[in-house]
Amino acid sequence: MERILYAGTVGSKKTKGSISGSGEGVYAAVLNDDFSVCRLECVPADNAGIICMSKDGRYIYAANESKDFGGLNGSGGGVSAYRTDGEGGLQKLNESISYGSRTSYVCLSEDERFLLASNHGSHTTVVCRYVPDGNGGYKLERGFDDSSAAVFRINDDGSIGELTDLKVFKGSGYWCRGGGQSTAHLHCIRAKGDLVFACNRGCDEIEVMRLDADGKLSVLEQYRAEPALAPRHMDLHPSMDLLYVCNENYPCISVYAVDPVSGRLTHLQTEGTQPASYYAEKPLPHFTKRHADRDEKNSSAMGGDRSLFMPADIHVSPDGRFVYVSNRRFGGQADISVFAIKEDGTVSLQGITELDGSDPRGFNLNRDGSLLFAGLLDKNTVTVYAVDRKTGMPEGIKAVIAIPSPASFRMDL
Repeated sequence: MERILYAGTVGSKKTKGSISGSGEGVYAAVLNDDFSVCRLECVPADNAGIICMSKDGRYIYAANESKDFGGLNGSGGGVSAYRTDGEGGLQKLNESISYGSRTSYVCLSEDERFLLASNHGSHTTVVCRYVPDGNGGYKLERGFDDSSAAVFRINDDGSIGELTDLKVFKGSGYWCRGGGQSTAHLHCIRAKGDLVFACNRGCDEIEVMRLDADGKLSVLEQYRAEPALAPRHMDLHPSMDLLYVCNENYPCISVYAVDPVSGRLTHLQTEGTQPASYYAEKPLPHFTKRHADRDEKNSSAMGGDRSLFMPADIHVSPDGRFVYVSNRRFGGQADISVFAIKEDGTVSLQGITELDGSDPRGFNLNRDGSLLFAGLLDKNTVTVYAVDRKTGMPEGIKAVIAIPSPASFRMDL
């Protein structure tokens, strides 16, 4: 039986300033029974690192993480749509600017009428303009590319339609003088029912919104998460009102209860992704001071310590029993942490699977949770693991597939 693995990849030959990588677009790998590659196809796309798929598997959407989409300087990022043929073929339907810079994530609304995109913005690209100073002259205003959430209507043929709303977020986080928290950065956006959640790693916030029938967003809460941890990616429990977030600055995840009506979040737990022995030497920080008054012990934590694990991606198993987190370790060996979900939604570390590389930017499970696909950006490979359904642990390696700079995955089965 053939299986089809779809992969979003990082890289662009057309756009300057894209994230470094050798990926050339969205890939479709047709796999044999033994998971060897029968056929590999690619539809060229501009830095299409994150992809999502419709429930019926007919359509794929990509976030084009660019600041110069389509080769136009300063145009921002983009979103693109593809139709699958069920045999490994991909047809590009259309694309659109994303009305923001460095588009970092896409997802479909639960009814699949809308595509939601998070625009990360930049803390390095400076935007300058001269404005009246109130005294008959002009003054220079310097800022950064906005971070925003964009909503697009999905047309009947699966293509991307009009922009229905754009919400811009401002602010800064604990590490406002470095570490990517000098301005707002929406890194991930997810939807459940009419509720929409976005990880704002730049502000140490989780944005809670409601999406109405016309594709308009209203902000319900700007939840202040634990300072300095930088919430990056999230996943929602398939049957309980729970949100699981991986934090980028330190190796830990946070668990939140979600009020299904108001969307209000309640913090239940923050748990390390590494064994207890790791935290004996590198404890999770508990910040109580303002950034300007931070103590030296904690100030060095983001000072380029390459031995720190940095969580990148998070997924809940389809049966809702386990949470998986990929941990990058630049200059070292990365891993995937597996947590068991307890009856109250909190987690306990089940085990860790070491990876043969340092940068697992993205991974995913297939639709029944029996397979795990871990991409290594630094190795240009995707490792296919069998998953023990009782323990949740990735076990035997079924295959290693060569795909350049893989960053996210979806599978048809």
